[in-house]
Amino acid sequence: MNTPIGFKERLGAELAALERARADRTEQTPTSRHETQARARRVFAQPGVRRTVLAGLAAGAAATIFATTGGMEPQNRPVNADTVAQVLDAAAVNASKGPGQEPGLRQWIYTDTVTCEPACGHLTSWIRYDGQQGASVGKAFETKGRTAVLVNELPDFLKQGRVGEEPRETWQVLSQLPTEPRELLARVSEDPFFEGGLDPSSPPTRGGMDNRHDFMEERPPAATPGARFSRILNILQTAPNIPPEINAALYRALALIPGTELVGTSMRDAAGRPSLAIAFDFHDRLRTREYLYLDPQTYAYRGYRMDWNGERRFSGSYALASTGVVDHPGQVPGGPAPDPSSIVMMTPPIMAPTPKKH
Repeated sequence: MNTPIGFKERLGAELAALERARADRTEQTPTSRHETQARARRVFAQPGVRRTVLAGLAAGAAATIFATTGGMEPQNRPVNADTVAQVLDAAAVNASKGPGQEPGLRQWIYTDTVTCEPACGHLTSWIRYDGQQGASVGKAFETKGRTAVLVNELPDFLKQGRVGEEPRETWQVLSQLPTEPRELLARVSEDPFFEGGLDPSSPPTRGGMDNRHDFMEERPPAATPGARFSRILNILQTAPNIPPEINAALYRALALIPGTELVGTSMRDAAGRPSLAIAFDFHDRLRTREYLYLDPQTYAYRGYRMDWNGERRFSGSYALASTGVVDHPGQVPGGPAPDPSSIVMMTPPIMAPTPKKH
């Protein structure tokens, strides 16, 4: 697995619980199947959550969300690196050293993430490499009150053929990209597989959800620098594993986008870690600004942040705490296989597919 990549995955069940809690607080409880599915799609559309949202929607289980001290404020410490090009080149060199072996179809990709929107939660999840199953740790009706590893089938009707949905497919599509940064940038900008970047016309909702990365909407090719920056960031934060040579080219492609800049002070990511930050200002009516976080020593990917500073102010941040390839759901990298009695296969809920647009 390519550990320095951006891999957002949070447990879908936990995100579903978060969304339900937000709906309760804002008194926006859905009253119809259509509204319920629309809200599920909004959760599913968030950057960094597609894979585990699929798992959560299939399982319908509420897992534990742990409070964390993720920092949302920049740390006033000067960055020693000279230019954004040098930092992104260092990130590319680091990415090129990642493991190039593709996981087995029956192996699982584990992720441990922190999300702040703005309250912070610490979440874990697993997805099987073939994209057919996801897993979380929590309680459900099937477990009769005990905590277990909840394994669930991932519904096909929510898979829209986008980057990050299925690990194997994402690896295959990425492996076919050119390694020359300019050619890669052009291909990523044109290919609908990589749609789902920033939509400045969709500010966060009153409940705090980020609707800008709406993977359900068709969009034209990414033509502006901002749209291209957002597409590259979207790949880094959603792809579960990236071929090392492609991962390196993605960072070098970022350096080619006008407006990409290095923040002069280190910023804390959602996990509270001081990080190098690469920023892009969209100069739109919402005064949108996106950040890519990197480890200041290794230049490995750490996460992202998005800010709106217009009439409505909002910040959301995601941090990749750890990730790796394991052989079993519920297993952590380097750890033993879980007791088989602790693994519970969930009963798939009955969910009607969303009608396609004509």
